[in-house]
Amino acid sequence: MLSQVLEKKLAPRSKDGAARAANIARLVRDAIIQTRALARGLSPVTLESEGLASALHEHAMNQERIFGVHCRFDYDSQVTVSNHAMATHLFRLAQEAVSNAIKHGKATEISIHLKADPGWIYLGISDNGAGFDLERTPPSSGMGVRIMKFRAGMIGGTLSIERNAQGGVLVMCSAPNPAT
Repeated sequence: MLSQVLEKKLAPRSKDGAARAANIARLVRDAIIQTRALARGLSPVTLESEGLASALHEHAMNQERIFGVHCRFDYDSQVTVSNHAMATHLFRLAQEAVSNAIKHGKATEISIHLKADPGWIYLGISDNGAGFDLERTPPSSGMGVRIMKFRAGMIGGTLSIERNAQGGVLVMCSAPNPAT
């Protein structure tokens, strides 16, 4: 608001100064919008109110808007995760995999898939980024993979990370899901 007031005060005296103040106001508004979107990702209300599929869909749309990558979400409409702890671990796992694809893999396309079979749930995140070689990556290089494996283990599942045939990475979590 202060930058908008400044813009109005500068307008009669300096068109250039007023334009700069207007630009500052626009940048601040954009930063607030991005901060709110990131904060929603830290504690996604959608996850609790509408379920895992809705939260993952919202996450994919936010990644497109914030980072300019093509992020697609598709799911089997039969997927039901009634255990909130399981849904939270799966959501956080997807967040980490997508973040890694953008930050480390420099991916421009990311797909998040959620499907279920009787008694099992599968979450897959694939990208077209630079790829990732688990054998060559030193264990001390980061916490992301360890945290994803920990989250999969917390829900009785397994995590696999492998190269996509087309390049990039495929992260797959399989976990027992008594709700299906």
